[in-house]
Amino acid sequence: MPNVLPSQSQIANLSDKHCVFQCGDAMFSLPATTVREVTIMPTVVRVPLSHPSLSGIGNVRSEFLPVIDLEPLVGNQARLAAETGQLLVIQCPLGSWSIAIDKVIALDGIETHIDPGQRNENSISVLLGTATYDGKVISVLDVNGLQRIAQQTLESQWSGAEFIQSSTVSTTSSASQWNAV
Repeated sequence: MPNVLPSQSQIANLSDKHCVFQCGDAMFSLPATTVREVTIMPTVVRVPLSHPSLSGIGNVRSEFLPVIDLEPLVGNQARLAAETGQLLVIQCPLGSWSIAIDKVIALDGIETHIDPGQRNENSISVLLGTATYDGKVISVLDVNGLQRIAQQTLESQWSGAEFIQSSTVSTTSSASQWNAV
């Protein structure tokens, strides 16, 4: 007798799975469908005048990606334990970016408890809810919220830096004018 149940695609199988990872003393998860790849941490170059949540820019296979540090966004428990960790590359409609992590624990189905208050698209939280994995409570990250907060933070930081630089330049030129007279 032929199988009458439709076969599930690999995407359907991944849609209920999460990438569980460790960052410092804390464990987090992201939906597996948002993770493009996990790789070793490349050399990360700091960006002058950037917010601490931007570790810098890393080169992954000839692609320059912003590397986000979770500690400034979620707290000290996410402080990286080692400098030579891994990079979680996230794919989203606006392009790829990455998160600096210590290590990936698993790619597994987990039962999540989503906070209904966090389901808003305009939410300013990076946390979507909680889950348990291997007897430990983990934080489920909202990829869209994380990207939105990182982008807003960095844009406001750079806008402020441009203002400071332009006011410094105008002050310098004013001083030059006084010296020329």
